[in-house]
Amino acid sequence: MGKFGEYFKSAIKQIIGNGYRTAMTMLGIVIGIAAVIAVVSLGNGMSEFVQSELNGIAGNYGQISIDSSKTSETFGLDDIELLEEQLPDIKGVSPDFMTYGKVKGRRETFEAQITGVAPAYRYAMSNDIVKGQYFNKQQLDSNQKVCVMLRDDAKKIFGTEDCIGMELEMTIWGKTATYTVIGLRDSMNRLYEFIMEGQDYYATIEIPYTSMGVDYDFNVDTFYSMMLFADQSILTENIDKARDILTNRHGLRGTKALTAYSMADISEQLDQILGYARTFLLLVSVISLVVGGIGVMNIMLVSVTERTREIGIRKSIGASTGAILTQFLAEAAILTLLGGIVGIFLGMGMAYIICTLIGFKVIITPTSVIGAAFFSVLIGLFFGIYPARKAAKMKPIDALRL
Repeated sequence: MGKFGEYFKSAIKQIIGNGYRTAMTMLGIVIGIAAVIAVVSLGNGMSEFVQSELNGIAGNYGQISIDSSKTSETFGLDDIELLEEQLPDIKGVSPDFMTYGKVKGRRETFEAQITGVAPAYRYAMSNDIVKGQYFNKQQLDSNQKVCVMLRDDAKKIFGTEDCIGMELEMTIWGKTATYTVIGLRDSMNRLYEFIMEGQDYYATIEIPYTSMGVDYDFNVDTFYSMMLFADQSILTENIDKARDILTNRHGLRGTKALTAYSMADISEQLDQILGYARTFLLLVSVISLVVGGIGVMNIMLVSVTERTREIGIRKSIGASTGAILTQFLAEAAILTLLGGIVGIFLGMGMAYIICTLIGFKVIITPTSVIGAAFFSVLIGLFFGIYPARKAAKMKPIDALRL
């Protein structure tokens, strides 16, 4: 331990004795480590944001569809009843009859996406009902002309959120019917707004699918896809069960005509894509570390040249090759470690500022901090090995002659 203590003291002495050069040498390491910490933290924050927002958009449902090119089978209302009977843990099932039309309130007319669904569709999004209520099974069965919309749409269509009980004219395929607003959903989350940014504005209206059938001549008795709603923890399990039940009921074994997916599947794929993006950005930031390492090697070579006579004296009085090698490696490792520590704090500061400005959660893991510190030392050892070997291999007589 005594020898290593001497090497450490000698390394610190050399680093302090050449303060300006030390600072310039550390700069590349500082920038590289800071970039790594910032990129990793930003990537973690982005991943957490996208996953939570995606779950917020549609984290509680899965979709089951029949490929009409592979079978003549279709879904019916009896399929919905069967699933709700055999899967008691789910919140419900709904067909999804979506079309486009126009809606007119007391202000003006807007284009709209109009969706005919069952009461279970209230669980499709995380944006809960903030005013009024969602339509129920009784209103569905009696074909009542009621609707639910987003609170932001209500402001545009009626000029106010206090629109419960107001009437809305909806026109689809040239046919117009008047619906009463009974509920408002909360606004969509930021990811949805980002996806829709730059696109034409469409109001989002939800009505009972039975009413859509009566008022606009939709055939709601048969359909090719349905949505199943359940808590995220049991969603995938119940989607798989529903697929098996429907496959057996319609005799679709081996046809690959029935497909099912949940938002968990999409989240997994998206997480993989984000992982690739994070890896790419990390590799780009590591390049700056390599550049910093080359700078360390160059400075260490200069140091070896400047201290040639010192090396010769030490070797002539008995210093071993290993001792010289260790001393120079210690200098390189300590130099890059100090740069790494400064870079870690700088990177954490950068991550906090960037994530705060963007609105991401700041996620700095102990693994990334420890890994950055370890990697900075590794850079010093790797790029310091050549100068250290060059110093260690000097012959005393040749070094003293210079």
